[in-house]
Amino acid sequence: MRTLLKQREAITVAGVLALVAVVGIVHPSFIAPGNLARVLNATVILGLLAVGSALVILTRNIDVSVGSTLALSGITGAMLMRDGAPLWVAILAVLVLGAGLGAINGIGVTYGHVPSIVMTLGTLAAYRGISFLITGGYSIESLPSAYRRIGRVEWLGVPMLVWVTVAVVVIVALVMARTRFGRCFYATGDNADGAYLVGMSTNRIVILAYTLSGLFAALAALVFLAQVGSIGNQAGQGIEMRAIAAAVIGGVSLTGGVGTVAGAVLGALFISTATSSLSFLGVPGSWSDTVIGAILIAALIADSRVRSLVSRRRLASRYAALQETRPAEQSIPTRELKSEVHS
Repeated sequence: MRTLLKQREAITVAGVLALVAVVGIVHPSFIAPGNLARVLNATVILGLLAVGSALVILTRNIDVSVGSTLALSGITGAMLMRDGAPLWVAILAVLVLGAGLGAINGIGVTYGHVPSIVMTLGTLAAYRGISFLITGGYSIESLPSAYRRIGRVEWLGVPMLVWVTVAVVVIVALVMARTRFGRCFYATGDNADGAYLVGMSTNRIVILAYTLSGLFAALAALVFLAQVGSIGNQAGQGIEMRAIAAAVIGGVSLTGGVGTVAGAVLGALFISTATSSLSFLGVPGSWSDTVIGAILIAALIADSRVRSLVSRRRLASRYAALQETRPAEQSIPTRELKSEVHS
């Protein structure tokens, strides 16, 4: 499984490099350091959302409300900043609100027994509606210049927000891969009943996954405010589908228990690179969703093939273990075993 995940991530990296190379040959300005830095900067928001979406998908659930969570938490923070609240108060309010909005989804899915797609579709509309009521349809502007400068700070020619995002992703990836806490997410998505029987609180894990998804949406909102300098109730509209697509492209299985947050971020980088390359190739921006949709379908087909391969390998290993434990005269005939494994 570990080798399989590395292959999926390697394929995503190869796709990004191939795309950059092809577009760079046609338009050398695409691979200019300044433009590549802009592509990385454009990936930050989608990458953060993809991390949150990946955590939820790992538990065999889905969250389509991250775009609305970004808008509502970002609008709240922008209003606090505009009205003179200390920056740390506004930032803390955004993070707490985002986590709370995510927790609502988790509680509805676990204790309310509402299917995750239905629950998050409901909150997608509700959070977006609240955003409209708060703003009256107008954008929140006049943010402090000190905060807007954060989006322009660079180090080694790359925006500081990119470096901070990389650091956050590395920390989350290490926690997910090397701690018992991280493995609980995989166990819940792979076999929730089995995880519960060995003492894991699967409901708590699901709620935590949604809470973290809301938290990462809030982080994305803070980045949005720093990069754009204003926010309206339409902010983040439709980006939830791209976040899910990024996670799937990066190797996160929609059936849960398989994938990494690093792969999800690589998927976000692939989508941002593809979107940016369209403008250099003269393709109208209206085609971007079509291209992303086609890429997502291809990723879903690949995901299905991977799941089928993993299932066959598991079945083969179980039969092999069964043969080792049975006496030789009672062992399953080889021809029979092969037919069952390949069926």
